[in-house]
Amino acid sequence: MASIIHKINRRTLAPIVVVAAALLVSIALVSFKPSIEKTVPAKVFPTVNVERINLTSTTLSVKTQGLVKPHKQIELASEIAGRVTWVSDALIAGGKFGQDDPLIRIDSTDYELKLRQASAANARSQVDLEIADKNYQRQQNLYKQKLISPTKLDDAFKQYKLAEASALVAQADLAQAGLNLQRTEVVAPFSGRVQKESIDEGGYVAVGSPIATLYADEIVEVRLPIANEDLSYLNWPQQMRGTLAQDQSVSVTISSAYGGIDYEWQGELKRVESEVDAATRLFYGVAVVANPELEDKPPLTVGLYVQAEIEGRTLENVAVIPRTALLDSGNNDPQVLLLDQDQRLYHQPVDVVRIDNEIVVIGAGLKQGDTICTTPPSIVVSGMQVTPLLTEQDNRQAIVQE
Repeated sequence: MASIIHKINRRTLAPIVVVAAALLVSIALVSFKPSIEKTVPAKVFPTVNVERINLTSTTLSVKTQGLVKPHKQIELASEIAGRVTWVSDALIAGGKFGQDDPLIRIDSTDYELKLRQASAANARSQVDLEIADKNYQRQQNLYKQKLISPTKLDDAFKQYKLAEASALVAQADLAQAGLNLQRTEVVAPFSGRVQKESIDEGGYVAVGSPIATLYADEIVEVRLPIANEDLSYLNWPQQMRGTLAQDQSVSVTISSAYGGIDYEWQGELKRVESEVDAATRLFYGVAVVANPELEDKPPLTVGLYVQAEIEGRTLENVAVIPRTALLDSGNNDPQVLLLDQDQRLYHQPVDVVRIDNEIVVIGAGLKQGDTICTTPPSIVVSGMQVTPLLTEQDNRQAIVQE
């Protein structure tokens, strides 16, 4: 009986001992746990790019494009009729010629004969005039002696005047015959190139028959479209039309590529057309470019498509900022974000002079040394604090590209 009681006690005490041990371990762990320091997390502000405002002078310009055209172009025609006996090697499309270079020659046989005839007629008329003059002087002497009637004197005067008129006609015919003989050789009125030709050796030309289309290549023109809103950026009176005065001409930089190499030519905007293109609503200016053949760059070729940058007005004390810095307020009240000494943002109204794809020219509203936010947060509240990241200002140019 005692052994049975002993077994029951062992079975009952074992779980009680285990539970008691577990409780003691738990109490020990709780009592000796490490203490945790409580810290307050630091505030994190949005990071934005900023830059310092530098007021400077900026020259506006207008970018446009156009085709190179001849400054002077004519349709060369024959002033006499005849068969062509010689054609210059330069009289081909693209051929180059100098001023007074012969281009074609017309058979001169008939014109040489007419010159001889006119020369003989002129000599005869001079003799007739001399005889008529002497006869008139003789009749005057006889009239003074009252040996002839006034009618005889009038007849002598009439014969003298007719001979004088005939002599003048003969002189004019001689000059015309000589001029026609000279015109059997057609020469270039200026130096340039041949655009196209329409005659060949052995062909017959009539008076006024076209021979070739010539243009001068020492000076070329570029007709440049200008948007209405861009006129105010250029340095000439907006009401000005026609040829500009010498002191009003505007510098133009022409650029294009030859064989993959970019070249530039300097010209001047010389005139503004008086009418607006009805289809495009654009004004047109004409730039004139001196076009000598130089060793370091090719001349401008007629028909070449070129880019042009027209120099405009120079503005003083303006700020040039990136386009991203201008807030889209949705009204006619442009604003930017400035950073104060406490690194807080606030709105600042500005006067926008010009907007390009990448830059904005500010005329008023910013001061030298202001700090402007160039990457505004998506949600902006005046007075919000930010973490500024100062960036270097690039060398922006105030230009507009069509």
